[in-house]
Amino acid sequence: MDGTFLNDERKYDKQLFLSVFKQMKARHIHFVAASGSQYQRLRHEFAEVADQMDYISQNGAIVHSGNALQHIEAISDEQVHGVIQLLKKAFKPGLIVQEVVSGLHGTYVNRDLDPEILKIVKYYYRPVIGVDNLATIAGKKVKDQFTKLAISFAPGTNFDSASAKLAKILPAKLTNETSGFNTDLVGSANANKRSGIRILQDHYQVADDELMTFGDNENDLSMLTMTPHSFAMKNAADKIQQAAAHVTELDNNHNGVLETLKMAL
Repeated sequence: MDGTFLNDERKYDKQLFLSVFKQMKARHIHFVAASGSQYQRLRHEFAEVADQMDYISQNGAIVHSGNALQHIEAISDEQVHGVIQLLKKAFKPGLIVQEVVSGLHGTYVNRDLDPEILKIVKYYYRPVIGVDNLATIAGKKVKDQFTKLAISFAPGTNFDSASAKLAKILPAKLTNETSGFNTDLVGSANANKRSGIRILQDHYQVADDELMTFGDNENDLSMLTMTPHSFAMKNAADKIQQAAAHVTELDNNHNGVLETLKMAL
C-alpha cells in the first residue's frame, strides 16, 4: 500500500480507482490489496467496495475474500514471548522504539508506548489495545491468534545492520521482512505475500501468467518474482526494480498502479 498504491500523503485517487475497479469487475478480474498492515485497516481504505475485493494482510499471514477468512498462518504464544525476550537481550535500550503484536482480531501495544508513536500505530492497525506487558499477553489474558510482531528501530539506527542481526537471532520457523519506515515484521517463515496470493490462486483457479503484481519494498519481492506481469514502482529501490519484470512509468505520487491497470484493461 504505502509507496505503491498510496501516495506520500497516504491517499489515492478514489474516482480513478472506482472507475478502474468497475472495469475489472466487469471482466471478472479480482483486485487484491496485499500489505503488512492489518485487514481492518485495508477494509477502511477501500470502504466503498470493501466486500467486493480480496485482502492479503500482515505480509501474507491472513487472507480474506471480502469478509470471509480464507487462511491464517498463526504463530504460537510461546513464539511471541520468545521473540520479545530475544529483543531485550540482543538490542540496547532505546534502539527499539516500537513493539507491536498483531492478531486476527486486534493489535496489542504496551500501555506506556510514546503517544506520538501510538498515533502512527493507530493509522496502520485497528483496533489497538494497550496491555501492561506484551511479553505476557499470550494465553488466558488475550484470546486471539497472533500472526506478526512489528519491530521499529529508532531514527538514525543502521537499519540494515539491525535487520540482519534480528534475522540471525530468530528461530528457524520465524522470519523477518522489511516493511519500510525502519520497521521489520516478524512472523511465520511460511507466510509472505506470495503464499497469500497462492491461497487466492487456488481459490479462484488463477494461473501465474494471469497475475499482475505491484510493489516497492523488500516485503514485495516474493510476489514480484512469481509472474511475468510484475511491476516495481518507479520510486522503488534498484534492488526491487531489478527483481520485477517491469517498472511502472509513473511513481506512487502519480497513480502509477492505477494508470498501469487502466492501460492494461
